[in-house]
Amino acid sequence: MMTNRNPRVEVDWGTSMTAGGRAHVLLPAGNTGLCGQPVDTRYRDRPTARPVCPECATAYVTAVFPTEATAPDLRHEVRLRA
Repeated sequence: MMTNRNPRVEVDWGTSMTAGGRAHVLLPAGNTGLCGQPVDTRYRDRPTARPVCPECATAYVTAVFPTEATAPDLRHEVRLRA
């Protein structure tokens, strides 16, 4: 996965025949997907007939929703009554 790119900006889409025809997430200035796969064709909108590359999807979600952010305590306190 590419970690030095910032997909929080508007993204483009691309397809690659070498990756099973999957739709890849691209940054506007890039010619490779977020997964690092080169693309053959660029699109402004997502090509709906093609499955989304899981590596691109994971890289996008990881960049937009970082786990380093402080999350509230998700533990629940349970009290039983006798």
